[in-house]
Amino acid sequence: MTEKKTMIKVPDAYLPLLEDLRLLKSDENNPNKMTIKQKEQVWRSLQKYGWTYPIITNKDGVFADGEQRSEVCISHGEFFAPVLRMPVSDVDRRVLRQILNKLKGKHSKELDGAEYFAL
Repeated sequence: MTEKKTMIKVPDAYLPLLEDLRLLKSDENNPNKMTIKQKEQVWRSLQKYGWTYPIITNKDGVFADGEQRSEVCISHGEFFAPVLRMPVSDVDRRVLRQILNKLKGKHSKELDGAEYFAL
């Protein structure tokens, strides 16, 4: 039996992707910034739902998506997560980061409220 590397739920399909987050790199230019409250929400979400999608990097381990999730995990003593390393150039890594940041969209407060009350 292998040693469990994280307390956060990892789907079986992502288990082969587990990597030490402390070995990944930031280019220090991520335009996506989070407040302390948002980081707390990310942590609660990871605890409840686990890794619903992996962190994405280039082949050298430089973040394209998931830098804040990685920082949140490390700050809570969780050092392993699924990491999908993409064989992309630095330009494509930056484009991918922009696309993934923008895909999150803008939420309608009314629809968000209705969704919440439908629970």
